[in-house]
Amino acid sequence: MFKKIALVAVPALALAIGFGAAARAADAPCEASLNEVQAKWDKMYPMGMDNPKNPTYRSATDSLRIAKEKCKEGKTVETEQYLNVVRAHLNMPEHAAPHDRK
Repeated sequence: MFKKIALVAVPALALAIGFGAAARAADAPCEASLNEVQAKWDKMYPMGMDNPKNPTYRSATDSLRIAKEKCKEGKTVETEQYLNVVRAHLNMPEHAAPHDRK
């Protein structure tokens, strides 16, 4: 009985892992960009060193928040556009092609 269950369960588990990896791979470009910008942000603004009264800081934090929301929605182009605002604030180079060129 155990052998029959194992013969069915192991391939099913492998398929589930494969489908999960494919879903994560679709989010990889915007997730990678977010992680890169977030790491630079964390270095520039360690905990407690933020300046919420500065209008450029507020614009950058709003853009970072919106970029995270757009990435969750699967909107890579919009994510990169908002991240370019944050990149400019952090003196990082812009994303090479943030626009949808279909």
